[in-house]
Formats: sequence, C-alpha cells, structure tokens
Amino acid sequence: MPTHISLVTPRAVSTVHWLLRWCLWPAALCVATVAAWRLHQQPERAMALQMATFLAAVLLAMLAERVVPLRRDWQQVPRAERRTDLTSMAVLMLLADPVVKRGLLPLVAAAGVPWFALQGAQAAFPVQWPLALQLLLAAVIAEGGQYAVHRAMHSVRWLWGLHGFHHNPTRIYWLNGFRAHPLNMIVHQLAGLGVLVAIGAPAPVIQMLILFSTVAAVFQHANADLRYDGWNWVFSTADLHRWHHAAGAQSCQANFGGLLTVWDHLFGTFRRGDVMPALVGVDAGAPRATGYVGALREAMRNALARPAARAD
Repeated sequence: MPTHISLVTPRAVSTVHWLLRWCLWPAALCVATVAAWRLHQQPERAMALQMATFLAAVLLAMLAERVVPLRRDWQQVPRAERRTDLTSMAVLMLLADPVVKRGLLPLVAAAGVPWFALQGAQAAFPVQWPLALQLLLAAVIAEGGQYAVHRAMHSVRWLWGLHGFHHNPTRIYWLNGFRAHPLNMIVHQLAGLGVLVAIGAPAPVIQMLILFSTVAAVFQHANADLRYDGWNWVFSTADLHRWHHAAGAQSCQANFGGLLTVWDHLFGTFRRGDVMPALVGVDAGAPRATGYVGALREAMRNALARPAARAD
C-alpha cells in the first residue's frame, strides 16, 4: 500500500495561524475556568490543579511563540539569559512561593480572623455571595493592592532596585515573566493574597484566583502575535504589558495590572496602542550583567544610582 504524506497548503497554514491568533488566549482562559470548576468540586486537589494549569498555559504559550511569533529576533535568547530566567523561576517556585503560602499567609490569617471575631463578624468578605461574584470581587481587591505596590516599585528608589530586575531584559518571552526578585514576589503576593486572607476570603476562592493569575502571568510575556481585541479592556494582556516594559522613563509608567485593567482605567494608567514599542527593557542596548546573582545586584546598583523607573 502506498504511503500518503499530508502536505499543509499555504491556505491551511494561514487558517491555522488565524485560529491560533484569535483562539489561543480564550482557550487559555477556558483552561483556568475548567480548573477552577474542578477545584470547586475537589478543593483538596488545589495544588495539583494549579500545577496542571501552569503547565497547560506554558505549553500553549510555547506553541504560540513557535507558530505565530511576534518578533523572530526575540526567539534567539542567549543561553546565559535563559539560564538566569530559569534560575529565577526556580527560586520563585521553590523558595518565595512556599514562604508566602505556607509561612506568611497563615500568619496573616491567624491575625486577621480573630480580629474580625472580636468585631462580632466572621469575616469582612461576603462569603454568602454567588461563587462567581466572590471570585470577581477577590480579583478586584487583590489587584488593587498589587497595583498600589507595583506603582510604588516604579516610584520608590529602593523598591525599584527590587523590581528593576524584572525590567532588565531587552526581549519579552514567556519565561522571563518569572524573572523577579524573590522579595518583589513576596511583597506583591502579600499585597494581594494577603489582603484577601486578612478579610476572610475563602481559601477555594483565593486558589481559583491563583489559577487565572497564573495563566495571565504566562501569556502576558508571550512572544506571540495573538489578538486580544476586546479582551484587553478587561484583562491585562500581552499587548498592553509590552508598553509597561517599553524603554523610556514615561513608557513604563502604564499598564500596572497583573490580571485585570480595572485599576489602570480608574487611575489613568491604561495605555492601548495599535503598534508595539520598538525597544523594551531598562537601558535598552546597554551591556548586561551575567548570571542570576549578578543581574540582581546590577538592578539594585542602577536603582540606587538614579531615580526610580528611569529606563532611558
């Protein structure tokens, strides 16, 4: 019997590209939604569902970067830079994340819940609301705290020393979304999740929010030519986040949201353009320190040497 080889025609390729560009982001949101529903049914599987959602989001983002890249020059990531990004992700997942979730958040709960009990209430969070509304409210509250901290990190010199490490890369791809100083992540998480824990938000609601935030974090840095039209009025998508990383002192003073754009709309920092910035990163084009520790030191040294959020 003859062997038949299927060849993809240019028209078929174009159709595949169109589907990926328009459907991959909604598909990623569907992954988070399904995981959230499963978590609602089986809350004891929260950790497994969070990891599965993370892996699914990474695979979808890698597929998009491979098939419909935004910039092909960003695909050529130097080995040393990729190693720094991988090290940073490992430090966040193995050190900073457990410190927050297993150490600091229980302490916040131990302080917050008794305080509300003394006021004659179980919690300030409306646990009697429908689940979807609880999740929406939790997202808005957490984003509010994280928005405030994020703006402060672009304004206060020593905080910029922590946050500037995230803005050092001159290319954006999914992995360097996890390039962050561990203290940056800890403060950021406490400003969002810590507030929710303190006001008595149910653990399953917080865990569901983490699912959606994980998907957003992966896709926000994806080097993929995806279409976010409409979605980017509500979600802090990659096309918006690239302006946050744009070179130039004023360019990076926009789009501070991690998951939602609600606080950017309210405080006038929302920026949406039809084009993308030509350059990204602090001191675009300048030499970079090599290695994870070297890059952390460089960010703090540069921050102390000049005003915060200075990117030109």
